[in-house]
Amino acid sequence: MFKEALIVAFIAGGWELITIAISMIPVLSQKDNIFISWIIIILRGLSSAMNYSPLIVATLTGFALGDVKTGLLIGSTVQLMFIGVFIVGASLPPNPHVASILATAFAILGGLNQGEAIAIVLPIAVLSQMISMLVMTINTFLCHWADGMAEDGNARGIDILNTINTFGWAIGEVIAGFLGIYFGVELVQKIVDVIPEYISSGLGLAAGMLPALGFGMLLLIISSKKTWPFFFIGFLIATYTDMNAVAIAILGMCIALIYDQITHSKGFIDEETSV
Repeated sequence: MFKEALIVAFIAGGWELITIAISMIPVLSQKDNIFISWIIIILRGLSSAMNYSPLIVATLTGFALGDVKTGLLIGSTVQLMFIGVFIVGASLPPNPHVASILATAFAILGGLNQGEAIAIVLPIAVLSQMISMLVMTINTFLCHWADGMAEDGNARGIDILNTINTFGWAIGEVIAGFLGIYFGVELVQKIVDVIPEYISSGLGLAAGMLPALGFGMLLLIISSKKTWPFFFIGFLIATYTDMNAVAIAILGMCIALIYDQITHSKGFIDEETSV
């Protein structure tokens, strides 16, 4: 299980530690390097995509552990669960990043079904949230340290602190991913073995309902008199036609473009009329 734990730890945040190490090269040398700068930009973009998309990291975990289908199923479900959840200011919601990775790994390595794997997502997400809060607390000391460096005119020291302030986020996820797999798979398997069948079936049904909850949270954010008609149009098309999701998405883009053109042309006509 050591090998699998290393794989999960690398996906969870190990590769971000490599990004931080690369970022330290121009900081320590105090020299601009265009090649390294482009590498950092690309890796940071990938990092943002992975951190905010459970589907991506769950699929990568499934690929690394030899079961892409399970990664896609769990990742897409978790993505829908947290689709309306995001960070606002200093408010940190439960973090689905490590949760989706561990849930996928537990499902593949421990033989859990989708419902059982999804059931452990929220507790792990809450635990990851606590780790993030601890990292933010520690970073406040780094901020005060940087204030002292600013008073002393130590620009290099500030650059170093700015580069390594994300180290805590990555190392926390690496530790959680490694320990979760190295010590947790057998424990999870034993717990699953004693769960009655009717509870497992209930967890499967709950897993199917959770995406609806995520969509409900998203609707609360985007709901307005202007957007509701488009929502119901899409709902009716998806329900009463044989169009797949890709076709509906393309149709939605076309409708949005037409709506935008009509809106702007109406505003242009009103301005011409007033003149």
